[in-house]
Amino acid sequence: MNVGIMCGSRDTASMESRLNNSRAVSEIADMGYTFVMGAGETGSMRDVKEILRENGNMLITVGNSLELDRTTADVKVEVSSTFERAEKIYENSDVIIFLDGGTGTLSEFCSFLNNKIETDDKKKELVLVNVDGVYDKIIDDLRRRYKEGLASKGEYYFKEVKSPLELKEHLEKVENKLNNVEERSRVR
Repeated sequence: MNVGIMCGSRDTASMESRLNNSRAVSEIADMGYTFVMGAGETGSMRDVKEILRENGNMLITVGNSLELDRTTADVKVEVSSTFERAEKIYENSDVIIFLDGGTGTLSEFCSFLNNKIETDDKKKELVLVNVDGVYDKIIDDLRRRYKEGLASKGEYYFKEVKSPLELKEHLEKVENKLNNVEERSRVR
């Protein structure tokens, strides 16, 4: 299973944010997944990649040529813009987890969520890792927008998890679901 990871890339992020992101990834790093993420090598992105590399995970990075030159990965996908980067991460992932991050991470979540709603994409899983309530205001705002008739009920299109263990358990369910679908399609 390919797991996309969206997270902050700023070295100025709080240590609490970076530690929470690292704990979440440490919980899933030994599950044998292939991970897909941006090619940046700063902030939580760097922390996450170090954990994944130490665990011997297959890593696909997506970025511009300068970013790709500075990173190590099993597969490097070159793109020309942040929009194209997000699109390639979406395309190459079965499930995409959103760790704590900045405006880029938030923008990508909203873009991916909107794409799932507009296309009724039932194949792609989006997961907000809401440790310590970092996404509470976003979830509350989505509920308000739905209540006021401004948006579809977004909560049907993503999963909220509140701990690294809950993330691991959810990814196991997603993997089992994917494997069952693949098994059934081979039987026919």
